[in-house]
Amino acid sequence: MEILGTESFRLVTYQSLGTDERDVLTLLYQPILGNDAYALCQMLWSLIHRDRRKTPEFSHTLLYDSLTLTPSRFLDARKKLEAIGLLDVYYNNEVYLYELKAPVSAQEFIKGGSLGAILFAKVGENMFNQLSELFRVFVGDKDGFQNITATFDKVFQTLSKPIATDGDFQTKKKATVKVNHAFDFNLFLGGLSKNYVDKRKITRSVKEKIVMLSYVYGLDEFTMQKVFMDSVDKQKNIDASALSVNARKWFRFARRSLPKRADSGKQIVHYEELMQKCKTERPSDILAILSGGKPSIQELSVVERLLDQYDLPIPVINFLLVYVIGQVEDFPSYNYFDKVAISWQRKRVSTIEEALVAIKERTKRTSGKREKNKIPQDVESDWFEEYWNNR
Repeated sequence: MEILGTESFRLVTYQSLGTDERDVLTLLYQPILGNDAYALCQMLWSLIHRDRRKTPEFSHTLLYDSLTLTPSRFLDARKKLEAIGLLDVYYNNEVYLYELKAPVSAQEFIKGGSLGAILFAKVGENMFNQLSELFRVFVGDKDGFQNITATFDKVFQTLSKPIATDGDFQTKKKATVKVNHAFDFNLFLGGLSKNYVDKRKITRSVKEKIVMLSYVYGLDEFTMQKVFMDSVDKQKNIDASALSVNARKWFRFARRSLPKRADSGKQIVHYEELMQKCKTERPSDILAILSGGKPSIQELSVVERLLDQYDLPIPVINFLLVYVIGQVEDFPSYNYFDKVAISWQRKRVSTIEEALVAIKERTKRTSGKREKNKIPQDVESDWFEEYWNNR
C-alpha cells in the first residue's frame, strides 16, 4: 500500500558511515540497488543528526519532492533497501520508524556469497573484476620485514579489577545463528599448549566458529583441539577459513576410522515424526535420514555455509534441507539451498510453519511454470502431496 506524503517517519541508527562504507555503498551496492534506492539510502543517512544518531519526525513529502519520487517508486526503492539488509522498517499506526544499517565490508560483500553473486550477474565478469580490484589489499610491501610491533601487555600494566559500566554502546553487530551445542571450552582450552597458542586471540567470533564446526561435523573437544592447532600460524594467529578446512579433514579421518555399518538402507519416516525431528535434531541427523547413511563432506559443508551466512533457526535450516533435497533426485549444489535461504531470510522466516507459508506463496506465483515438486520416496509424501494439491 502506497504511503501518503503527509504520513510521518523517524530515523534511527546505532552505527555510522565512514569513508570505506560509503565507497562500498557507491561502488558495490549501487549497481544492485539502482538509482532510486541508492539516492534514497544516501538521503536517509544525510538526514540523521550526527550527534544524536536520530532525527525528529519528517513527512514523506520531503523524500518525494527531494528525490522526485512517486509514492510507488519510493516504496519500490525502500523495499530494495530492506531486502538487501540496509534498512529495517517499523510502524505503530501513527508513524514509520526507519532503522538504517551500515553496509557489510568489501570483503564480506565480494566473498560472502549472495551479494557478490548478485553483483556479478548484474554487471558481468569484467566489471565485477574491476570493482573488486578497487578494494583489493596488497600485502607485498611487507615482504622482507619482521613484525616488531609492541603488544598491549608489554606496554600497559594489568588492571587490578575491571571497570563497571552500565547501558548499551554503539557497535556494529552481525547476525549470527545461536547453536545450542554442549561444547566444553574449559576442556578444549586445557589441552592447548601455551607455547603454541595465544589464548587472547581466541575471540568471541573464533569461539562461535569452533562451536559451530563442532556441531556441524560432530567433532568432540579433543578433535577440535587438533583442528585448532592445524589452523594456527607461526605468529599464533588463527585462520578462520583454515578452521573449516581442517574440520573437514578431521571429519574424513574420523569417518575412515569408524567400522562400516552393515545396514545402509533408508529409513521410512512419517510426516509428524519428520517435523518433530526438524525441530529437535541436528542438521547432520536430518541429512542421515534423507540419504540413508552418514552425511558426506559435501553435504555437511552446505550446512556449515548456511549456518555461517544466514540468520535462520536450526529447525528452519533442517526443513530447508528437506524441502530442497525433496525437489531433486541427487544432492543439489549449494546454489539451490542459497536461493531458498535468501528468500526465507528476506521474509524473516523463523519457524517451519512460516516456511510452509513461504513455499505456498511461491508455488502460487510460479504455478504452471514447472512440474510439481517431488520429495524423496523414503519420506512419506502424503502430507506434501496434499499440501500442493490444496494450494
